[in-house]
Parts: sequence; C-alpha cells; structure tokens
Amino acid sequence: MNEVPFILLYCTITFVIGSMLGLSYSYKKYAKPYVEKTLDSTALISAIIGGLAFTVNAPISVLFLAFPLGMRPGYGHSEFCLGVLIALIGYILLTIGIV
Repeated sequence: MNEVPFILLYCTITFVIGSMLGLSYSYKKYAKPYVEKTLDSTALISAIIGGLAFTVNAPISVLFLAFPLGMRPGYGHSEFCLGVLIALIGYILLTIGIV
C-alpha cells in the first residue's frame, strides 16, 4: 500500500497556522475595510522569506507564504505577489551566479 508523504501533512498544518496568524494580525492592525493603499512591511518580509526558503524547507516556507495570503480580505495579496516576485528574481540571480 502506498503511504502519503508526511511532508504534505506538515505543509497543510503550517499553511493553516500561517493563515490564522495572518488573519489575526490583519484584524488587529487594520480596523477598517480595505481603504489603505500602502504595503505592509511585515507581510512583505514574510512573503520574501517564504519564497526564498522554499528550496530549503517546504513547511517553513508555506508558513511564511500563508501569512500574507491569510490576511483580511483586501490586504496581503499585493505583498504576497511582490514578495514572491522578489524572491524569484533573487533565486534566479543566485543560481546564475550574479550575486
């Protein structure tokens, strides 16, 4: 019988924990519905760390990436996209050997 890889279970658990942390953080920080047009530095840093850590440890990466995705509706999505883009560019530059 085939066994399910435990890494998927760990990724699922850390995704739920990261989403809950992001939701709790965004409700404490932002009392109003989506009205601000600024980037949240905590969510951006979390997305960059999660993107860069993906090749090292998937569950920890999923935890950091789920933080901005789990934020209140209207917040965190631009930070997630920008953080993953910066992490992707950094990873490409590191593998090419430019940096």
